[in-house]
Amino acid sequence: MTPQEAHHVTLCPQWKIVLNAMIESRRNELQSKAIKQNRWNNREADRQAEKAFLEEHKGPVKFSGKYAPQPTQTELV
Repeated sequence: MTPQEAHHVTLCPQWKIVLNAMIESRRNELQSKAIKQNRWNNREADRQAEKAFLEEHKGPVKFSGKYAPQPTQTELV
């Protein structure tokens, strides 16, 4: 294709329609990938937070301070 033919093709209204459709398709694809990446990052952050919690506090039981069954209170303190 000669430069003159290429220039003529780029001036066609169909060329602009095709380019706009391709750009919109790529934007949608990029947006979809960004959403998937954000979800994956959030899940990974949750996994790391849970792991840190379990390692630091030895689980929810020791974090709440209940090592053994507590006797029932007979009167308010």
